[in-house]
Amino acid sequence: MALKQARRREVEDGLNITSMMDMMTIILVFLLKSYSTQDISVAPSEDLELPVSSVKKAPEVAVNVVVSKKNIVVDGVPVLNLEHVPDEDNPGQKKLQVPEDERNGQLIESLLDELSKKAETAKDLGQQTGSDEHSFKGRLLIQCDKKLPFEVLRQVMYTAGQAQFSEFKFVVYKQE
Repeated sequence: MALKQARRREVEDGLNITSMMDMMTIILVFLLKSYSTQDISVAPSEDLELPVSSVKKAPEVAVNVVVSKKNIVVDGVPVLNLEHVPDEDNPGQKKLQVPEDERNGQLIESLLDELSKKAETAKDLGQQTGSDEHSFKGRLLIQCDKKLPFEVLRQVMYTAGQAQFSEFKFVVYKQE
């Protein structure tokens, strides 16, 4: 009696492409879900020294107001120049202030005009698109010099409030 030898089928050891494609698809979906872009870049002007903070929030899309040592700028458009006047509290020193002819109490007239135009444009855009993403939210990004007198900042914020901007975000350098 002869023993039959069992035949072994020859198995090709190759890559299983289906499993690899599943794995790559899962990795791709994970990376796409976890990847976020920052579409806001805020570049301070050369005559502006921003304060330092340990903030963890990213900036949001909003109207950008820059209050530097020289002027007030809204979305890159200069609105008015600030003036240096003698400081009554500190003799021999000068302080920044909004020119008298531009003010009506706490209200800065030219800034109100520019911010009102921005608010109306944002409202029109929100109505035309019909989406909440593009609707007017009243957000304002404020970049101001860290040595700016609070009186000027208060006048800018009051004026922005009168132009229907009620949410203020201050731009700072992130402390490492």
